[in-house]
Amino acid sequence: MAPDDRRRAIVDAVVPLLLEHGPDVTTRQVAEAAGIAEGTIFRVFPDKAALLMAAAEETMSPARSGSELLSALEGAATLREKVLLTTERMNARTDRVMAVMFALRRLGPPASHDGSHRPPDFVTESARALQRLLTEVFEPHRDELSVDPGTAALLLRTLVLGSRHPGALHDHTLTCDEITDVLLDGIRRHDAGRREED
Repeated sequence: MAPDDRRRAIVDAVVPLLLEHGPDVTTRQVAEAAGIAEGTIFRVFPDKAALLMAAAEETMSPARSGSELLSALEGAATLREKVLLTTERMNARTDRVMAVMFALRRLGPPASHDGSHRPPDFVTESARALQRLLTEVFEPHRDELSVDPGTAALLLRTLVLGSRHPGALHDHTLTCDEITDVLLDGIRRHDAGRREED
């Protein structure tokens, strides 16, 4: 197996295991899932933290998530169809990202090159890329919106991430349909405004 293929096989094995077993996944489990010897992991990555950091970078990759979303949106015509499909992909992506980040947090905050503990560059770039991508989803429907596409993108990100944030103080995770409906229609009943005017 070529070095790049071996690295990809190891990284691809990590996230499903984290989703299934949580942050205590062992390198032995990763090796078994990747079909390699455990020692091979440490010939590719210096330690488990480096492996998890590579998994985080791959999971948050703007190119990968962007191409997956664009493929999913092919054939979707209406704004609601696009928002619902986008929300479904964002929910799945958020689950994967959080699984990796929780595992990384268990090992301690990663230090930057200057010794600080600010987020790695790929986290910031991923957030910017996601904002650009979501803005493009809304752009063809600008005339249907009461806000500009960039604001619509920010609102969708806020609803998805806020709903799935592990520190959220509620027992109910918003469904994709609920997020789509509240984003497009708001939370007020359509007859509420008329009742206030009466």
